Amino acid sequence: MRERNGATAIVIGAGIAGLVTARVLSEHVDRVTVLERDRLPQDAVTRRSVPQGRHAHVLLATGQQLLAGWFPGLIDELVRAGAVPLDAKDLVWHQAGAHRIRSDLGFLTMSMSRPLLECTVRERLLRQRSNVSVTDETAVDRLILEGGRVAGVRTDGTEHRADLVVDCTGRNTRFLDQLARAGFPAPEVSTIRIDTAYGTRTVRRRPDDLDGTLALVVDDPARGHRVGMMVPVEGGRWIVTVGSLHGDVPPTESAEYEDFARSLPSPAIADVLARAEALTPVLSHRMPTSRRRRVERLERTPPGFLVLGDAICSLNPLHWQGMSAAALQARALGRAVERHGPASPALARDFYRRAARVVDVPWRIAAGADFADPRTSGSKPPGTGLVNRYLDKVFLACHTSVPVARQTLRVQNLLARPQSLMTPAMVIRVLLAARRSPARVETPAGPAVRRRPVA
Repeated sequence: MRERNGATAIVIGAGIAGLVTARVLSEHVDRVTVLERDRLPQDAVTRRSVPQGRHAHVLLATGQQLLAGWFPGLIDELVRAGAVPLDAKDLVWHQAGAHRIRSDLGFLTMSMSRPLLECTVRERLLRQRSNVSVTDETAVDRLILEGGRVAGVRTDGTEHRADLVVDCTGRNTRFLDQLARAGFPAPEVSTIRIDTAYGTRTVRRRPDDLDGTLALVVDDPARGHRVGMMVPVEGGRWIVTVGSLHGDVPPTESAEYEDFARSLPSPAIADVLARAEALTPVLSHRMPTSRRRRVERLERTPPGFLVLGDAICSLNPLHWQGMSAAALQARALGRAVERHGPASPALARDFYRRAARVVDVPWRIAAGADFADPRTSGSKPPGTGLVNRYLDKVFLACHTSVPVARQTLRVQNLLARPQSLMTPAMVIRVLLAARRSPARVETPAGPAVRRRPVA
């Protein structure tokens, strides 16, 4: 391990991205200070700067594996707090006109609310890493620029010096604008216009809901790309989120919200809503674009400063990839710091290139799904149309083939690369299994399928 030599780091933002970044940096510097503008609650409740915390979240398997490695005992503590162990075989997934055949990942994942995960990770970080501190109710006003590098931050007139500052404040970060005004180039931005809107209600979970099945996902892009998901969380609750793209906004009044859920291709979510005790009103959120800053293309960036998480790549939240993508970026940061040290002028270029490779997979998965809707516009990755035509077959094959369904689940959980679905042996398996799908329909021109993106 590289010598620390008294190095220090500041992480701006105490969300999941900021917490895992602090954990990784704690192995390479003497002191890590996390600065958060919100007042951090002691309990697992939603806070102002994370409005999406009220909605359904899924921690993908790769994100869970990274968190479990960084925070020993985390999974057991989450279970004690009420998180629900979830076998992939318990997932009911209606896609491409029929239900996927049940398959597994070989281990349990956890289902919980975003506030419970964040609160538990923060507590374990402070308990297990003595060189990390978190200071809340402290808004960072600006970066300290000296001699062409970032030397720290200012908060309400107070200077906080550090060898490295990592911005984890999200897609609307202000600090790249400050650097642009100081003469550093702004990164190119790839944008996909989706106008995602979704509404969430928390309801009481009953043992007989879904015949005891733990989670459900349905989608129907052929009728406006409406999506629904229902995940179990602590406190004996379901978090139910329904959404759509391009201005099809779920209503917030109870009866109309249930009607929206009833329009999904499976009635399961609507049936639960109709009989469940509502614990919250319907809460809505809207996100106009997915956005990726091409920081890896920057020719010049100040030493001592990095962005990480949604500031690099902010994806359609209906694809569930944000927390796991941030964890993968944090792992890449650790490797770059190990190679160069926190103060090196070479750190930013190396990390941004590593981060670009990390986010390229979830970006392409999400973009492919979103561009399956013809109303989507923006930065379309090359080959998306061809890949989507093949994925139509993959999703049909998932109705009858356990190996195809399992590998698709691994890709969606970022455990395997999408190319693993395109090996010669897998292509043959996909084409044969797709022919057996109950969702295939006959048209006068011959067999046809209904297009479905990754949910």
